[in-house]
Formats: sequence, C-alpha cells, structure tokens
Amino acid sequence: MKSLVEKRYFTIKYIILSLFLLGSISICAQNTSTITGKILDAKNNQPLPYATLRFMDISGNTSQWLSGTISDDNGVFSINQIPNGKYQLQVTSVGYRTANKTFEITTPATINAGVIYLQDSLLFIAETLIVADRIQGKSETDKTIYYINNKMLSATGNAPELLRHIPGVQVDLKQNISINGQSNILLFVDGKERDKSYISQLSPSTIDKIEVLDTPPPNYDGNVSGVINIVLKKENVSGFSGHLFSEIPLSSEVIYMFPTYRLNYNYNKINLYTSYNGEINYENIDEKISRQIIGKTAITNLSSVQYVRQKNLSHKFHYGIDYHLTPKDVFNFYGFLNPYSYEQDGNVILQATGNSGWEARREETDKNKNRLNSLYYKHLFNTEKRELTIDISHAHIRSENKVSYQNDMENQTNTERPGQTTFVWKVDFINPLNEHLNWSSGIKMKTRDMHDNTSDGFRFNEQVYALYSSLNYQTPNFNVNLGLRAENAKTKLNENQHNSSFSLLPYVAFHYQISQYSDLYLSYRRSVNRPSVYSLNPYTYIDDPYTLRKGNPLLSSEFRNQIQLEYSTRFKSNYMSARLFYETRSHAINHLTYLNDNRIFVTQAHNLGNIHQYGLQLAGALKFGIVSVNPSFRFYNQSTFANNTAKRYGVANKNNLVVESSISSILSFKKSFALSAIFQYATPKENIQNNAFCEALYFISLDKTFKKNLKVGIVSALPFAKTFVYQGSEIQSTTFTSEYTGNLKLPTVPLMFRLSYRFNSGKNRNILTREKEYVDTRPKQGF
Repeated sequence: MKSLVEKRYFTIKYIILSLFLLGSISICAQNTSTITGKILDAKNNQPLPYATLRFMDISGNTSQWLSGTISDDNGVFSINQIPNGKYQLQVTSVGYRTANKTFEITTPATINAGVIYLQDSLLFIAETLIVADRIQGKSETDKTIYYINNKMLSATGNAPELLRHIPGVQVDLKQNISINGQSNILLFVDGKERDKSYISQLSPSTIDKIEVLDTPPPNYDGNVSGVINIVLKKENVSGFSGHLFSEIPLSSEVIYMFPTYRLNYNYNKINLYTSYNGEINYENIDEKISRQIIGKTAITNLSSVQYVRQKNLSHKFHYGIDYHLTPKDVFNFYGFLNPYSYEQDGNVILQATGNSGWEARREETDKNKNRLNSLYYKHLFNTEKRELTIDISHAHIRSENKVSYQNDMENQTNTERPGQTTFVWKVDFINPLNEHLNWSSGIKMKTRDMHDNTSDGFRFNEQVYALYSSLNYQTPNFNVNLGLRAENAKTKLNENQHNSSFSLLPYVAFHYQISQYSDLYLSYRRSVNRPSVYSLNPYTYIDDPYTLRKGNPLLSSEFRNQIQLEYSTRFKSNYMSARLFYETRSHAINHLTYLNDNRIFVTQAHNLGNIHQYGLQLAGALKFGIVSVNPSFRFYNQSTFANNTAKRYGVANKNNLVVESSISSILSFKKSFALSAIFQYATPKENIQNNAFCEALYFISLDKTFKKNLKVGIVSALPFAKTFVYQGSEIQSTTFTSEYTGNLKLPTVPLMFRLSYRFNSGKNRNILTREKEYVDTRPKQGF
C-alpha cells in the first residue's frame, strides 16, 4: 500500500514538474516586428471584442493586403512576424466606422499601437434608425460564445428564458437547465459559480454574452459534463439599481411562478446587494406503471397509478458585500438562506391479477432549510492577466420528509431526517509566461458529511482533493491548451467501510483559425462521475406493496472519455457549426429493476456496464430579415454493453439511433413587439436496462417593451396538448416487463402573463459574483 501511495505521489510530482518546465519555454525571437494594441468604443470607453484588423503593405507603388487578426474579449490584439516597411492598419467592427492607422518599421521591435477608438456607425432613413446587428456566435478553443442582441432581449422576461434561445441548451417548464441533454452542468456568472436560482434573478438586459463549454477544461470539477458562463455587461459607475420580475397565471389548475427581485447599491469602495428568487409550482400529475410478471405457467398483470397534486415552494434570499480595498485587491462575503418544500398529495390505486387490489391516500410533509456563507479574496498583480484567488465556503442543509399511505387496513410511512454539511476551500493562480504562453494552476479541497438517524444510523463522509494545471499557447491563428486534473477521493460509510480512488483526468484542445470567418476545433477530455450520497444511502422506500426503492453503498465512480472535432463559420452576422463526436462511459451508473424472492419489484442504482455513442451535431444562430432562428440537432448512434451484474438479471446489449433537437425563433415587429416560439424534442434513449423518453416541449410568447425599462408579455406552454409526458421508461426482461409514464395535466390553452421592470439611479458597479458550492438535494419522484 505504501509503495502504491509513493508511486502516485511521484506521478503527481512528475506531472507538475513537467508542466512547470513546459511553462518556462520561451519563443525564439524572429527578425520581424510585432504590433499590439487595444480597441475601445469611443462613446463609453468599453473594450470591443472581436473587432477585425487587416494589415496593408503600402511601401511600394501597389498596396497589398497582408496578415489579419481579431481582438480578444478585452479588445486586445497582436499581429506578429511583420517585416520592415510602411503599413496601414485597418480596424473594422459591425456597427462602427472603420479606423485606419499608419506605421513605418525600420528595425525589429515590439510596437505598441496604443488605444484605437471606434465611432458608432448609424444609418438614417427617413424616421428609421438602423444599427448593424452583432454577430450571433463564435467558436474559441474551449467554448462557443453566443452574443445577446436586441431581438433576444425583446422576447424574454428573465435569464432562463434567454437561455432557451441558445443552441444546445434546454430549459424545461421548471427552469431546469441542461446542455445536450446532460443535467450535471455548472452555471457561472462572470466566471464565478452560481445555480439556476441565482440565474433566474438576472435581468436579460444586463447580459452581454453566453459562453457554452461542452468539454470543460481541468479547472472545473471532474464530474461536470458542461458549463454555461453568463457574462454581464461592464458598468463601473456607482449608483442604485434594481430589477423586478414575476409571472401571473391565468389558471389555478397549473401554476408556474418564478418571482424575483434584485437590489444593488454601490458607494466608494463598498458594494451592497441583495436579491430574492422564488419557485411556486402547482400541477396535477398522473404516474402510471403497467407490469407483467412472466411465470412458468401464467402471467400476472400489475397496474398502479398515482393521481397527485404536486406542490413545490422555494424562497431563496441572497445577500452580499464587496469591499474594494485597492484597485487590485477585493474582498467578498456572500450567502443565502433557502427554505423549500416539495410535496405530492393524492390517491394511489394498485390492481393485480387474482387480487382484490390496493388503494391508499398519499400524504407528504417535506421541510428543508439550506444555507451557505462564503469568503473570497482576489488579487491582481502588476503584470497584466496575472491573478490570485482564494475561496472558502460552508454550506448546510437540514431536511425532514415523511410520506404516508393510509387506508382502512393499514398506515404505511417512510420517514427521513437527513442533514448534510459541505466545506470547500480553493486557491487559483493565473500567470502569463510571455505574450504567447499562459500557465494556470490550482488546488481544491471539498468535504461532505451526511447523516440520517432514521436510516440505521447512516453516516457518510467524503473528502475530495484536486490538483490541476494547464498551459495555453496562443498565436493569432493557432491556440493549444494542455491540462491535467488529479483527484483523490476518500469515502467512509458508517465508520466501517472505507474506500479511496485516484483519478487522472487529462484535457487537450486545439483551435485553428482557418480564415477570418472559419475555425477548426479538436478536443479530448476525460471526466469522472461519482455517485450521489443519496444513491449510496441504503435506506429503503416503500412505494406500494409491490414496489421498493433503495440505495446502494457499493457503487463506484463511472468514467467518461470525449473526443470532438468541430468546424464553425460566420457569414454576415450569422454563425453555424458542425461537430463530430465520440463518447464512452465505463462503469456507467444506471438504475436496475429486478424481482426479489418475494416477487417484489426492487429498483436500485448499480454500475451496469459501458455506453458508447458517436454522431454529428449541427448548431447555428441565424438571422433572416426580422426573423432570428437558433437551431441545434444531434444525430448519434448509442450502444450499451451490459456487465456481469446486468447479465445476471437478463439484460442484453442494445443499439439504437437517437435524434435530439431544439429550435427557437424570434419575430420582431414594429413598436417593440416580439413573438417567439421554442421547440425541444428527443427520440427515446437507451440506458443499459431500460429506455427513457419524454414528449416534445414547446412554448409561444408575445412581449411588448415600453421605454426599455418596462416589459409585459403573455406566454403559453404546450397549448392544445392537454397531457404532457414529462418522463417515461420501458423495460423488457425474461421475467417481467414494465412501462412507466409520468403525465402532466394541462388546460387546453395554458396562459400566463409576465411583467418585468428595471430601474436605476446612475449605473451600478458589477457585483462580484463568485464561486460557491451546493450540497446534494434529495432526488424526488414526479415532475
């Protein structure tokens, strides 16, 4: 054991040493010059990202275009390998006038062109003011960037609705967010972690762009399958501002309300802020299960249905303060308090062949209180882009859940009283080694402790230590990012079961700019998915006399390998991309359902085998006159390979073709009216034992904006559907079959008004949004 630990320790030291040695490599000087500078908006002094720069040789009698580039997110540019001569630099950006600057180079040098200001370019026709559109999207080394334009702002009431217009991003009726069907994602605001509740209280008008990372680099946790980073507009003048948003349902049958407020006040070096977001959902759902037990001489039919009224109430209060000690040092305290409940009350009916049946009244009581407090420090060094951040957070959740099934014969009750505590500290350092090479590294420690006194003294402890580093080499046309994350996880269950696992998670990404408007991107990433603490809890849930659910303390981690090759292009203000991808999941964690010796259906999570998929993804952000369309389509073949555990229960290997699609469109009218439609659908997807499916989800909305601050709208989700299958699954086995559907009951035309109002006195300094950690929440049945 000691030898193994020493080998792992040597491996980590060798990897870190290699990265440091790579970071010390300098680029040999050429007998040419380099011109650097920065592009700013002349009106507000803000950086202009992705401005186009072209270099013309005017030394001879005939002018000749040479190399070109674009400015980065901060408006900074660099043009390399320029021989001696006389040149003209031309700077253009959509919506701005062209700027020109002349240089004469006689000796090799690095020339600072300084700041180049661009003026707005407006075209007046009669009484109409036309401002050129922003580009819709752009690919970079590890992400795809989508820019927010006025059409998108005119058709959305809050940030989750805005995300529905981003290709590849799905947002359901309850504002749960996923990327390409994967829900284990991270949400960030200005590079600092948040959750969907924080996202919901952002005003869309404060958002500049949205970055989507399908293959996150090593500085993100190894169990994350995707990242969304919302970049806010930069506002640095002190003042008071706020935002209010709420829906008003027109039917008591189905209620989806996500009210929010946000208040911010800045004075001198102090920034104070508070916000609230609520989730108030009421809906009627039916959960139906039809089963057949296949015996040697007869078939037993079982059917059960739950008719329940589902209630979800959550109130989350955020608070924080930023203190800017110096222009290079900032401290932050942030926290939230979140009481919430999630309950289902109704009737359960079970029928079986040759049995009189079973009926009961379901009553649920659910109380949860979640809180978080954190401290953060950030220091900027004199060297540009060199920075150090330290982050400490503490989160705690305490819950009490009781589900009872009552009838004239018996009273059956499931009770849980879990408590969970999470503590995290993290240190990150970013260091530019030279104008082309950047090095970043960090260390993170996360501990989780959970107990449930109602589950035989269940107690679980997990400690995860992560060390990560990456090197980024960038030229105007080529970018490569090499990174490695090492994670060591130690778990302890009920003081007697210990487990330790070590994971090396490499990351490689290459980006090549084929031309000014076309890019090629290749990446590889290995990630790990550790089982949820609730999946490990061996507590048994009794749903009816024939159905049990329980956790599995013997679960191990699953691993994922991803390879992607993408080509993207821009024309006018449009963006399109085509991606080939291949992905494998080993030791995949899936649910297994089987019949025990008492002919009871038991559902439990297991490591059931491997899943492979390969295919094509097409995405775009397009504009056709007054219509904007953002499509995303994924076509892939999925194969499952059952391991010995799955084969013991008759699970066979499977293969199927999956199509996932989402498309949004916005139609802009005169007088600030906007009509939008969103459609999301995926064909059934095979898991190792069962397949999973849901019906198409679609939204229609009409909005009107008044003087940029007030917006009113009306929304309809799933009109004329009446019933929506939000989830379903099927199992075909040698001993039984099972079919499950969860159905949401809807009015013929569900309608909801929404109201959004933004106010300010001056402009506010941006809140220092920063990373925070969440404890796991108990998985629930229903929608």
